Amino acid sequence: MKTVMYWLPLAFCFPLQAEDLPNFPSEKKTSPHKLFVSSENNTQSTESYKIDSGYSYNIFNKVDLYIGARIDRTEDNNDPKMIDGLLSGLSYQLTENISVKSTLRSYTETVYQDNATSMAAEVSSRMKITDNLDVHATLDYQEWRQGIEVGIGFRF
Repeated sequence: MKTVMYWLPLAFCFPLQAEDLPNFPSEKKTSPHKLFVSSENNTQSTESYKIDSGYSYNIFNKVDLYIGARIDRTEDNNDPKMIDGLLSGLSYQLTENISVKSTLRSYTETVYQDNATSMAAEVSSRMKITDNLDVHATLDYQEWRQGIEVGIGFRF
């Protein structure tokens, strides 16, 4: 009789199955809020970098509005230059592989001890070729200089 008492609970456990619970309401849809961090290295100098970080909000299906900060350090021939400032703009994802963004930024440029505050506008696009390779193009307008940059880069 004792043996039957030990085996009886096992007979009831085998036919039991687990059922998936429904998702929480917060897990059903993706959040329109995002934080972003992006960085670029200057190939002309090892002591140069540019970091953008901030907050992005999805206002339409493929359009994001963002605000953030930029830190840009460049050193050419032992001539250090820092460009820091705020940025805001729109980002549009045309397809999964192609994106376009426009940025308006205010910045303070510091060369040695001299500071200059200015505004700049930038339009850039990026096309993903493979998982590790993409092509980007940037048109940048600043009050004191104009420039067009086209390059190829690796993503990791």
